[in-house]
Amino acid sequence: AWYIQKHNKNIEADIITPDQLTLERLEKNDVNFTMGYNMVNIAVEGNPAAYAIKEKAFKKSKNLFPTWAQEEFILHKSHYMKACMDAGVPMAPTIFAMKNHRSPAQLLQQIKARGWKAFVMKQSESGFCLGFLKLTVEQCEQDPSILAKYFSGYANCPEYIVQEAIEGFTRNWETRCFWWNGKFLYAIANMAAVSSKDGKECIITGDDIPKEFLENAKRVGRAAIKAMPKMKLPNGKMIDQILLRTDIGCCDSELHDNTYNWNPNKKTFFLNEIEPNSTTYFVRWLKFDCLPLYGKLYTQSAREIYQKMHGGGKSTKRSSANAKTTKVTKVQKKTLKVGPKKLAQMTKAAKSGRKK
Repeated sequence: AWYIQKHNKNIEADIITPDQLTLERLEKNDVNFTMGYNMVNIAVEGNPAAYAIKEKAFKKSKNLFPTWAQEEFILHKSHYMKACMDAGVPMAPTIFAMKNHRSPAQLLQQIKARGWKAFVMKQSESGFCLGFLKLTVEQCEQDPSILAKYFSGYANCPEYIVQEAIEGFTRNWETRCFWWNGKFLYAIANMAAVSSKDGKECIITGDDIPKEFLENAKRVGRAAIKAMPKMKLPNGKMIDQILLRTDIGCCDSELHDNTYNWNPNKKTFFLNEIEPNSTTYFVRWLKFDCLPLYGKLYTQSAREIYQKMHGGGKSTKRSSANAKTTKVTKVQKKTLKVGPKKLAQMTKAAKSGRKK
C-alpha cells in the first residue's frame, strides 16, 4: 500500500488493519482490496462481537474485492471444485460430506464403495491445515469413534472435503501458481518435510522448479482459472478475478478409486486447491522484488474497477480518478496458533453471537 501511494501521486492508500475493519470504513474509499485477511481469519479469532461487525463488512460492501460472491465461491470449496470438475480439470477422487446430510457410518460406507484404502479430510471455511485429518479405512473399522469424534467436534462445518489419499503427493513438488486476471505471474513449489533430505519443508521458485512440474502446473492451473466465474459489480458490469493462486499436486502411484483410471506409471498433475488474493504470496522466497509488480497491478485494477463502477466502463492506464486503494493487512500470527478442537469451539461461539 505504501509503495502504491509513494509512486502514484493521484492515489491515496488507506491501510485498514483487522481491528479497524468496518463497513463504514470501507465505504469511505473508492476501491478496497483484501490482502492476507478474510473470513477464515475472522472465525479463528473467536470474538463474537467483532465477528458480526467484520462479517457485515465483507458481505455488505459494494467496493471490496474480491467480491463476497467470489470469496464465498472459494471458501465453500465444493463450489469451485465442482465447477472445475465439470470443466474437466483433473482432481483427486472426492466425496462432499454436507452438513445435515452426513454421518460417520454413511461416509465410511461411501469411501469403501469407492475402493479407497486411505483418505484425507479437510473443511470449507477453514485454513492453516486446521481440521485436516488423514486416516485409513482399517483404522476407522477398528475404532469407529475416530470419525464420530471428528463429526462431533466439527458439527457446524458446512462441508467436509473427503479425498482419497494420494501417496505421491508428499514426495513430489506441489506447485503453486499465481495468476492475475487469468495471466500467469510466477510460481513456487514446496515439498513436504517427510520427503526432503534434511527433514524440513523445501521451497523453491524461479528456474529451480523442474520444468515438467512448472509447465504442467501452469496447464492445469490455467484450466482451473478459466472455470472460475468473473466478478459482478453493483451496476451489473463484469471484472476479472484479480489475483488467484492454484495449487497443483502430482500423483505417480496407484489410485484405488474404482471410478478413476489414472496411469500409475506416469505422473498425473491435478488441482489441489484454489486460493483468493488474501493468501500468502511467498514473498520471502522469490528471487525478485515483487513490490513493483503488485504495486503496478493493484494500481491498474483499482483504476479500471473505479472506471467501470463510475465511468463509461473503459479501462485507463492514466486515470484521472483519485481511486483510494485500500489494503487490508495480514492477520497477526497469534491468531493462527489455534488447535482443531479450539477452532470448532471458537467458530461456533462467533457465529452464535452474530446479529440476526
